[in-house]
Amino acid sequence: MQQPHYIFLEDGQFLLAITHVSDDQMVLIHPFDTAKRLTLNGEFAAVLKHQLQNLSPNTTCFNLIERQYPWLKGLSTAQLVPHIQEKMVIGDELGLLFLEITDQCNEQCIHCYASSSPACSDFLSLDEIKSILKQACALGRPTIQFTGGDPLIHRDLVAAVAYADSLGVQGIEIYTNGLLLSDKLLDHLLPYKPSFAFSLYSPDAATHDEITQSKGSWKKTVSAMHRAQDRHASIRVGMAIMQQNAGHEQAMLDFVRQGFDLGKDKVRFDPVHETGRGSNLKTKHISLMPSQNSHMPDIPKQQRHHQVVQQDNIAPSPKQSSTHENMRRGKLAVSANGNISPCIFNREHVLGNIRQQSLLEAVEQAPNQGNKAPSVERWNFCQHNLSCADCQMVAYTLGEA
Repeated sequence: MQQPHYIFLEDGQFLLAITHVSDDQMVLIHPFDTAKRLTLNGEFAAVLKHQLQNLSPNTTCFNLIERQYPWLKGLSTAQLVPHIQEKMVIGDELGLLFLEITDQCNEQCIHCYASSSPACSDFLSLDEIKSILKQACALGRPTIQFTGGDPLIHRDLVAAVAYADSLGVQGIEIYTNGLLLSDKLLDHLLPYKPSFAFSLYSPDAATHDEITQSKGSWKKTVSAMHRAQDRHASIRVGMAIMQQNAGHEQAMLDFVRQGFDLGKDKVRFDPVHETGRGSNLKTKHISLMPSQNSHMPDIPKQQRHHQVVQQDNIAPSPKQSSTHENMRRGKLAVSANGNISPCIFNREHVLGNIRQQSLLEAVEQAPNQGNKAPSVERWNFCQHNLSCADCQMVAYTLGEA
């Protein structure tokens, strides 16, 4: 019998630990480089198990292992849950904030994790957005992704982007279908140098329109991509993979290279997350073709996406790069109804609500019972439904939603 745990080291770093109950063995695995692993047997495994149960805290018997394997630094004081809950949720500092400013959308995609549609009506006010952005910057220097629904629908998007820029955030991205991205709106947005991520589900118009349930949406999205690129804005493509478009990945790479001169680093393939309307789609059997900017590493194609553990690509600021090369920079998401979650795809774990408490208060109050009750079934669920190792860890450690 195997029992999966996540254990926490120094500075918010963490490891995946697989305990083999029958033969008194423990395998430690680096969360972002699964080739790095160490098997502890016998007394070493027993000592670490006792330490994690607070039966023999702060032992120094692992000092030699720490010197031999730098990625295990802090093993001698490892614990199941950090003393500071903030370390579990966002690590050393906040690196990415998903800000869902409205749940209204002018498409109704069959896989939408947020169940957005034209009928939705939740939104964050400009004052709330400014407050959230200011609080986020107190937790780090994050990249801000304005999303939805479709953020272009929000009447205060330009003011929100301008305020984010005034705070000196690491970067600003607007995730959109582009249907409302007019030249006039670009005139107002471009002074703040946002980048744009476009939801495009296939180079085939009929397939894309079937997924969005909006006739003519492919043509409008592609036109918006050209419009933004013609104005020298940075663009990329996000392609959620489901049964309807599985196998279109290479064609998409060819399409964006020929039509927009974009490399594979500007296309991200992600499996459909089985939340929202995506919960009606079964995707465990689908294999993804890797892309450079995907959650998927370059692995043999026969491996399934839900077996992969990898970190989001969030570039550190120059100051961080020079002082903390291994800094763990986590994520938070704020939904259009004010709910705070560890990730925009992990909406079931509500840490709090911005209308009732601050981001920091919500992070500090996160429950921690889950990591002490290992469950292979729950671990597999987290592995399948969340693409990034950091999000998988947080969801598993928090326990049942």
